[in-house]
Amino acid sequence: MKKTLAIATLSFISSLAFADKPLPIQYGSPAPLGVQNAQNNHEPQSISAPYLSNITFNAGYVGGMLDKEDVKLRLKGWELGATYFLNEKGGLFAKYEQQKDELKLKEFSLGGVYNFYDEKKVYINGTAGLGYSWVDGKDEDAELELEYLTIPVGLELGYKFTPNVAAYGGLGYKWMYNQDSEACLNGVCYDAGNLSELDVNGTTYRLGLRYSFR
Repeated sequence: MKKTLAIATLSFISSLAFADKPLPIQYGSPAPLGVQNAQNNHEPQSISAPYLSNITFNAGYVGGMLDKEDVKLRLKGWELGATYFLNEKGGLFAKYEQQKDELKLKEFSLGGVYNFYDEKKVYINGTAGLGYSWVDGKDEDAELELEYLTIPVGLELGYKFTPNVAAYGGLGYKWMYNQDSEACLNGVCYDAGNLSELDVNGTTYRLGLRYSFR
């Protein structure tokens, strides 16, 4: 597969040539009791708690079936991600994943999350984003390095065992647009730049656990 992609790439190349302030000292009668209580209630932990309650972390298994003509990738690997909910319905996610078949893929993506359903321990989220991936592979006399701009979309179904821990599964689709490609055969390397002939797309799937601070 790696040699086939390297030869195909070479053929495409040939065809395309605040600081702290002192407290004022007040003399006279003490402040009303209610004012003192309000001042004493401002503790440091009350600032961070609302932000943590909107964050979830996830980790799990991820795979993909990416095809185009004679290019077929069956990738399997793992993912780590985090989601920040701006409100009850929507938020933002960031994710890093590594997968491999005959080729190795590393990808970082960012995007939006929308909650379609969240009742009785079950939730359904939709996601859409942008990512960038690095794909590489080596053979005895062939080496290939590719870079892609990716557009991943998907649905995630989750079940909450507790208010903080949930198991999830997801299905999605990913478009991968080649941004750079380099192929080496017998020690001779060629930089082809971006080649639309190397664009691929296909189905993705995920399984894992999600932890919430809520």
